[in-house]
Amino acid sequence: MKSSNVRPELTIPDHEVLRKIGGGAYGEVWLARGVTGALRAVKAVWYNDFEDQRGFEREFEGILKYEPISRDHPGLVHILHVGRAEIEKEPFYYYVMELGDDVATGRDINPVEYEPRTLRSDMKEAGGDGIAVEDCIICGRMLAEALQHLHENGLAHRDVKPSNVIFVDGKAKLADIGLVALRGQQTFVGTEGFVPPEGPGSAQADVYSLGKVLYEMATGKDRLDFPELPDQLPEGVSLKRWRALNSVICDICEPRISRRKIRRAADLGQELHRLEEGRSRPFRTRMGLVAGVLGVLTG
Repeated sequence: MKSSNVRPELTIPDHEVLRKIGGGAYGEVWLARGVTGALRAVKAVWYNDFEDQRGFEREFEGILKYEPISRDHPGLVHILHVGRAEIEKEPFYYYVMELGDDVATGRDINPVEYEPRTLRSDMKEAGGDGIAVEDCIICGRMLAEALQHLHENGLAHRDVKPSNVIFVDGKAKLADIGLVALRGQQTFVGTEGFVPPEGPGSAQADVYSLGKVLYEMATGKDRLDFPELPDQLPEGVSLKRWRALNSVICDICEPRISRRKIRRAADLGQELHRLEEGRSRPFRTRMGLVAGVLGVLTG
């Protein structure tokens, strides 16, 4: 199948489609207004974007599996409705989601100027300094618990990265759930540097990806730079907290599966919850990143 160069005008039942706000290989995201006046995000996934019907139906199956559990956890973007339609003989499916905060105005959303707040936009605002360690710990714990909920229901996200984390009422949520699939599905998706050497599609691959997200948050560096140190380390109590978080990150992002000490989202959530409460974990010298920290402290 070959994707159309020009799409027919999108229409969604009971919604006024306002404007396109995102898109990628697997569909387009539109800002829409429902009959109640509430603003929503609507993702349309077109049949002709897939090589065959099997791929299209497989992705649709992932959404059907995700929809009922999406509203059971605060760390997942809620799906409010799923449907299928056809415009000018081009089939597609769509799903209506809660709308994320605006990058500048939060929940005070102007449809004309709306730009979603994502973890990537937060990191861009922070420049190369990274995000405050306490915010890293809290956000990481929320996302780990969201992944745990997905995994316990037999699903994997497959593309955890900063641009796929949005904020709703200031709380981080996993987004771009169009890539969610049954765990173990072998179709290769994901983003370079966030995908582990063994490939995507497993629960532990999602955890590895979240580890790389935490690395970018905590250091201000690109995930491909792992395990390099940040350009400037925090001081005082924050340095001790940063070292503890860094120890967790290194336990997740070891390239060799056999040496990863944290492979399950539940374990990661527990480690970050412990840090959030101020309880320390054993400090293990792991890889060059931690060794580099010690060198900075003693050199």
